[in-house]
Amino acid sequence: MTIIDISGLIQKAYKKRERLAADHKAYRLFNSDCDGIKGVTIDIYGGYAAVSWYLESAPAIKEKIVGALAETLELSGVYELYRFKSPGCPQNFSLVSGAPAAEFFAIEEDGSKYLCSFAHGQNAGFFIDNRANRVIISETAGGKNVLNMFSYTGVLSVAAAAGGAVSVTSVDISAAYNKWAKRNLEINGYKAFSETVLTFDAFDYMNFSAKKGREFDLIIIDPPPFAARLDGRPFGARKDYHRLIEAALKITSKEATILALCNMAGYPRGEFAAMLETTLKKSRSGRFKIAEGPKMPPDFKSPPRNEKLDYLKNYYISVY
Repeated sequence: MTIIDISGLIQKAYKKRERLAADHKAYRLFNSDCDGIKGVTIDIYGGYAAVSWYLESAPAIKEKIVGALAETLELSGVYELYRFKSPGCPQNFSLVSGAPAAEFFAIEEDGSKYLCSFAHGQNAGFFIDNRANRVIISETAGGKNVLNMFSYTGVLSVAAAAGGAVSVTSVDISAAYNKWAKRNLEINGYKAFSETVLTFDAFDYMNFSAKKGREFDLIIIDPPPFAARLDGRPFGARKDYHRLIEAALKITSKEATILALCNMAGYPRGEFAAMLETTLKKSRSGRFKIAEGPKMPPDFKSPPRNEKLDYLKNYYISVY
């Protein structure tokens, strides 16, 4: 039987990310078999580690991982999440060791604050893997009217506001997540934009905006892979994403940008890109350009052609 040096692997993983950790309060410390242990990821949110188990056999090494984390980092606590359980099971983290985190606690990234929670939402309410897009949004949102669809906890809305957007409209069907988004905007000083966090079905809102003649310069589309109901029927990204693009095209200003995000591992990158191009050719009489966005960040590095780990797809669509 092969004995795994868990402490050594975690220390090696940290060494690879030490410079990143110095600049970011939220990062992925350990990325499954890319760092030596299949089915285990460890994310850092400020002073807390969040361990995700993707295989039923993985928690057998829980005590060794918790011990190795204590040897490597100064942490207030360690949480865990069993991700191999069915989607219908609770997805909140449980405390393994140390002191419990506050129900909502703030982390900082590039000068902005974001509220995280191990008791609510998915991925503590903050998607670490979307770091590069937050940078791009903050660098390009200046002077623009921004629409953030499926805005969740409003993280991308904060990035747009920090970049000097003229207006930021955040739309999500969940009133609970919208309260969270409002708080994220308010703690960063964007009270006015917290008042344009709206509880709407995505298609209903875009169709409403089209009827009112409202246009946006930057539209961010980041839907969940599946949703119980959108536009009165079940939604699946692979079969329905094109409908979101079609609706967004009706409310774009001249020379607008649509950021199309998809984190569905089972939707191949090439197929997603082809869908975007086909939809644009059918729906857009004017010119357009599609540019692939940044790759997964370095702390999420994965083997070539591993769609389970290289899952994030992001394309910037310029329409004229």
